[in-house]
Amino acid sequence: MLNVPSLNLLRYPSPWRMPDAQCWRHALWPLLAGLVAGSALVLWQVRWHARLQAERGPLQASLQLQQRQQAELRQAQAHAQSQSRMRERASAWQQQRQQFMQLHTQLSQEVSDAGLHLQRWQANGHKLSLQLWLPHPERVPGLVARLTQASPQPWTVHSLAGQADPPGVQAVLEAAWPAFPAGGRRP
Repeated sequence: MLNVPSLNLLRYPSPWRMPDAQCWRHALWPLLAGLVAGSALVLWQVRWHARLQAERGPLQASLQLQQRQQAELRQAQAHAQSQSRMRERASAWQQQRQQFMQLHTQLSQEVSDAGLHLQRWQANGHKLSLQLWLPHPERVPGLVARLTQASPQPWTVHSLAGQADPPGVQAVLEAAWPAFPAGGRRP
């Protein structure tokens, strides 16, 4: 077997030699090429960044203008919707007022024609009630029919009682409260 002694650098040191000029020249060209390429890249990035910064100002102004226009458009749409709801509500209230005026006119005519005496007119959130006196009980069905025709809701006889002094009939008529006007609240 062959016995090879181990290499010990402490025992056989090699002197450090300075690389020769030829070697430096060969290393200098790639170093210079790297510096030029890196400088060109940095210069390109600086110019690109400056260009982007120049474009950013007008784009931000355009974005702010667009956002302001959208906010104004939303506000105008909300105002138009509000105006539309107010017109619908006013129209519904006017229609309901006309219905009550027709009912009032019909009751006034019944007072003069049939001798009706309206004793109480009452309304809560769900129904309308009329308490009245008629001299003849046979006039009650005709009165109910005429009131139903004059108003949008049907009237019904809730109670009917004869009366001796003065002779006649005491009646309570009821109808459902008219439908909600646009806007969701009753008068």
